[in-house]
Amino acid sequence: MLIGILNRKGGCGKSTTAVHLAYWLTQRKHNVIVIDSDGQTSSSQWLEKLNLPSLVINNPDDLFDKITQFSEQYDSVIVDSPAVLGETAKAVLLSVDLALVPVQPSNLDLLATKDIVRLVNQAQKIRKGSPKALMFLSRASKGTVLLREAKEVLAETQGLMLLKQVIYQRQVIADAPGQSVTVFNMSGDAASQAAKDYKQLFEEALSYGKAK
Repeated sequence: MLIGILNRKGGCGKSTTAVHLAYWLTQRKHNVIVIDSDGQTSSSQWLEKLNLPSLVINNPDDLFDKITQFSEQYDSVIVDSPAVLGETAKAVLLSVDLALVPVQPSNLDLLATKDIVRLVNQAQKIRKGSPKALMFLSRASKGTVLLREAKEVLAETQGLMLLKQVIYQRQVIADAPGQSVTVFNMSGDAASQAAKDYKQLFEEALSYGKAK
């Protein structure tokens, strides 16, 4: 499956999601590569420490070609898209089977989603329904008014489905890159709960992505 992780807002958890998804799929015996098209190259640096394959590609035309090429070599290709909705993001949306959009439950982040929604809708018109597009709430605080309001707003978004699973703000997630690990191989209750959240998120997303 070809999976793009996109949003125009930095700090929403794109790279963290890409790395954890790659690691989780690898543990399930999938042959996976991550294409890092974000100029900060956060995911590729982290993946190198995890001994997982990645490639940095910033040119939109090269990216489009490589996604197609790698689809024949790998079970899963994950693209960490830059926090800019330009030609690179368009190349991703015109190539992948599934687009994942992490959204923080803040007023500014919710306002910014209209741009990625528009881009996704344009790609879906061109490709007659593809890619399947999913949003999920990331870096959220439990039991807050913002979280409840964000769920209500995003649930009404045309062309993108809001996943039920939420990724909550946890220090272990923020600590993982510096320790060159993922929450799946960290100890403690907080890491165990974060790993459970990611597992449920990925199972939900891939189940929807594979549905006819």
